[in-house]
Amino acid sequence: MFANSSAGGKNMATSVNMTPPAGAPVAYQNEAQRAGAVPNVPNVILGGGPAHNAATVVPSSSGDAGGAMGGVASGTVGGTSRNPQGSGKVILSGSPVTRMTDPTLQNTGNASGAGTSPSQMKVLVLS
Repeated sequence: MFANSSAGGKNMATSVNMTPPAGAPVAYQNEAQRAGAVPNVPNVILGGGPAHNAATVVPSSSGDAGGAMGGVASGTVGGTSRNPQGSGKVILSGSPVTRMTDPTLQNTGNASGAGTSPSQMKVLVLS
């Protein structure tokens, strides 16, 4: 699968947030843009952007603002996004390299999702 980088791409998840006025749980589409990630591997460039590994964090996500009372599990709105796991064999700066379809934790762990579009289409990580 395509390796992740800050050249583009996005992660999507369904975040269940408490929605005013009654605090009812409602599902919202939560989206995180990989281009906004804090790169922790600045010296490896993939497709024009710094490479991502399991320690890379996207500081904010969007799409769940309607649930202004916060996520059911995290209590946050528009929280961080990260890939908790990556390749079992390819290590980049001490952490597994992440791929487009690796699972994500979004809105500070409130929602599980995956990548929906590639960051780049040249570098494949097959294991």
